[in-house]
Order: sequence, then C-alpha cells, then structure tokens
Amino acid sequence: MFELIQTVSLLFSFFPAGFIISIFTARLASRNITSKTLPRVWNTLVICVVSYLVWLYLIFLRWPNGAGFAADCNLDSLSYWMPLIDGHESKLCTPLSALKITFILGLRCLLFAVGAKLGATLQPVGLTGGIACGKSTVSQLLRDPSKKNKNDAFAIVDVDAIAHDILVPGKMGTDCGYKRVVNAFSGHDIFAKSDSKDPPIDRRKLGDIIFRDTPKRRVLNGITHPLISKIMFKQIIREGIVPSLKNTSIVAVDIPLLFEVGLQMKLLFGIKIVVGCDENIQLERLTVRNKDLTREQCESRIQSQIPIHQKANMADIVIWNNGTMNDLMLQVETARREVINRSHAFGGFTLPTLILVACVLTIPSCLLEAAKLSGLA
Repeated sequence: MFELIQTVSLLFSFFPAGFIISIFTARLASRNITSKTLPRVWNTLVICVVSYLVWLYLIFLRWPNGAGFAADCNLDSLSYWMPLIDGHESKLCTPLSALKITFILGLRCLLFAVGAKLGATLQPVGLTGGIACGKSTVSQLLRDPSKKNKNDAFAIVDVDAIAHDILVPGKMGTDCGYKRVVNAFSGHDIFAKSDSKDPPIDRRKLGDIIFRDTPKRRVLNGITHPLISKIMFKQIIREGIVPSLKNTSIVAVDIPLLFEVGLQMKLLFGIKIVVGCDENIQLERLTVRNKDLTREQCESRIQSQIPIHQKANMADIVIWNNGTMNDLMLQVETARREVINRSHAFGGFTLPTLILVACVLTIPSCLLEAAKLSGLA
C-alpha cells in the first residue's frame, strides 16, 4: 500500500516538475549568451539538451526504489532508447510488468508535458515605457503581422484596458473594483457627470488626486493591482493555450508600470521591451496629447514614474521613439525579430513537444515487446 501511495505521489510530482523546469528552460533559452547574431542556435541547443536530460534522468530513472525502470525488469526497447541503463542487472520481464512500465512511462510524459506547457505559457514578453513615449503605438504595430511574415503577430494583453474595465460598474463581475474604489475615496469628487445610480468614475479626477497624494496612490494601487494581476494572468494563459487571434506567435503584456509595481511582476517577464524618448520630447508630446492638463500636471505625471533612461538600463530591448513614424516602424520590426528568435527554437520545437515526441517513439516499441512476451506477436 505504501509503495502504491509513493508511486502515485511520485507520478503527480511530474506536473510541478514540468512547470518549474519549463520556466527555467525558457528563461535560459531567451538569454542568448553565446551569440548576438545566432540567437536561435542557443535557444534550440538549450531546449534539446534540457529535453534529453529530463527524458533520461527524470522520466526514465525516477522510481520509488531509486533505480528506475531498469531495476523493474529488462526491456530491450528501453536499453535501445536509453543506453545509460544498459548493464543493469534486472529480473526477467513479464507481459504485465512490461504493460505497467509502458503505462507509467506515458503518464509521466503526459503530466510533465502539461506542466511544461503551462510553464511555457507563463513566459510573456513585457512591453513598457514612459508616459507619452509611444508605447501604445508600438503595441499596435506588434499586434499586426509584419509584411514579410503573416504568422508573427503578437497577442497583446493590455493592462491599461483591464485597469479601465475594472472601474466600470458591473463590467468585470466579481473582479470589479468600482465599489471598493468609491468607498476608499468617499468625500472626494471622482465621478463624471451622470444621472445613473452608479455614476462612472472620472479617471482624470482620480488621477489628479493620486498623482498629488502618495498615500492615496498606494490605497488605489492596493485595490486595483491584485484585480489587474488576476485578470492579466487569466488572459495570458488563455492567449498562450487557445489564442483569440490566428497567426500569433508571442504573447506580450502592455504594462505601463512594469518596473514600478514590484519584484513579482518583474520576474514574470522573460524578455522586457522598453519604449522611450528624450524627456523634453516626452513632456511636449504629453502636453499636446492631453490639452486639458497643465504643464505642471504633465510634469507631475512624468515624475511619478521611474525615469525612462533608468528603465532602459533594466530592459532587454529598447525602442527609442525620438524620430519619425518610419524610424519607429523599423525599430519595431527589429525588436519583433529579436523576440521571436530568442523565444522560438528551429522548427518550433518546445520542451513539452520534444518530451511527447520521445514518448510516442518509445511506447510502441515497449508495447510490441509486451506483445512478444505474451506470445501475441
């Protein structure tokens, strides 16, 4: 009984193992530490090496008695695929034990692959930048496919849109933050003119309050950030597993305050893109875009964020939006290619797909051997 419980618990440990290993594999593969000109070579090498090590040392050799499949019985097919287990002294295999090995091998691979798929999904690209630096324009350009490849569009999770929707009365169901914000800012004029029972929140009025009052900004962030993070994770997983649009190759999160919201959010993104411009251009664009704001209010909004050059130093890719629209488009396409090269291996191989391919190649030979042992083949 104890051995059965141990075996079952070991089997289900392959899901979290796949999740964790997949995250570290994706991060290492995207680092591109060997060559700036051949990022896919490094990416492919990392994924293939990790897949082989997982298959050999985790899928094959983890067993309650610590000796792996080879200690249970001697299947020639396993020795053929994994030369490392050759030479083990093991008992003769019966048809029942051969089927048992085949079933457990497939279940291990499946659980690991599901966990690895989820881990790979939670590896979005972080797109951020300073206010009025052109991040929304870059986001839209990445959302559309390039002229050279119709399959390289980015699926964009827009945090600003989420932040807007959670303040709309009743729009996000249980994730709506309207009433909590209204209660927290009671006594302040934060509503737009309306005859509705639940008047909409005027984001400009609310913004004026929190940009002038740091404690109030912390109160608002304490209400909205958990809700935004929850919805954001839901959308990342949905876009990574079942994309809402066809021909998307990367999931990216358009998040204005990536570096301001804390370490947990920074750790989520394997590749970080910063859109920036010179401070004088930033201030000029903000005053032109928001004519209802005074210059002092514009400066206050800029100063409430981390300086753009400091963000650029923390980024993996920087897009400087100081020139024309054509200049920006060229930089965006360069950034798109770099992200795809650092995220995708040759042939589109991923850790979960390689594990499943190895499983599909191995299991038929195990089943054939079980059939031979039982006299059916």
